[in-house]
Amino acid sequence: MPDVLVAANGSFGMWELKVCTANAVRLSPHQISFAETHKDYPVWVLVCAATNEGEAIYAYPAASVSELSRIGLKHPPSLKITPPDWLPLFNLICP
Repeated sequence: MPDVLVAANGSFGMWELKVCTANAVRLSPHQISFAETHKDYPVWVLVCAATNEGEAIYAYPAASVSELSRIGLKHPPSLKITPPDWLPLFNLICP
């Protein structure tokens, strides 16, 4: 089960939260399996990572989890934001 269960706008979503200091994003086999099984649902992996500009949040849908696990942050996210501008992220994951 992902870290966060969200109810917004009459629907539910699930978010797995990760922090990384390098390219690699550590996902367990169970987390990968859960995401792949639920790839047609609003399941997201949100990764906080250090960049040259400070911290950034990368958003990946469940369908991207295998590639994210394999190549890390080199896999293009659906969205990359630099807080405190959270609105684009919320619009993506809670439409």
